[in-house]
Amino acid sequence: MKQIEITRYLLETEENAFDKLEKQGFKLIRTSTIEDKYLTSKIRELTKDNIQYILKNSVLLRYLNIEGKEFKKITYKYKNVDKDENIISETKININCEDLPEAEKLFENLGFELLIIVKYKVKVYEKDGIELAFQNVEGLGSMIEYENAEDFENKNIEEIKKVKQKMEEKIESFGILIEKGNDVKKAKELIEKNIEQAAKDKPDVL
Repeated sequence: MKQIEITRYLLETEENAFDKLEKQGFKLIRTSTIEDKYLTSKIRELTKDNIQYILKNSVLLRYLNIEGKEFKKITYKYKNVDKDENIISETKININCEDLPEAEKLFENLGFELLIIVKYKVKVYEKDGIELAFQNVEGLGSMIEYENAEDFENKNIEEIKKVKQKMEEKIESFGILIEKGNDVKKAKELIEKNIEQAAKDKPDVL
């Protein structure tokens, strides 16, 4: 199943956005915390220009806590991107795993190394079947995710882009201020920050 979602940075505080939605009848239905630990066997190939390729060759170990109830998964994500690296669609494979530390040891013995850890808190608001997930991501800030549950397996790129445009307009119709146009790619953007910081910290060679 091929799904699509859009993730946009918030251009206002989460509290302002929550207030707007609550006045329109939205209800807070779920809160959670997530830690995604990305592992890859291609860490030595990593450059600022091939992050998306490295992520395609990674697995993530997910620790999910939904209001006190814990879930643990091994996940593989394949993101289909266009020439500008905008996400067109995403395919996910999830496997429940009760012992992620042992799973991590297994991957380490297969040559996988830590790529990035993404931590964030999520609050989901819902009305009439529409769910808007607000994510507060360590190192990046606040954003909103809106997922379309339909299967887009047989849709072409242009059809998917039109649907994503309508999804963005739907968020705006609720008065939420967002950064339009580009999907937030959490892991990629955090890796870019790490690469930039490492370059700054590198001592100059005389």
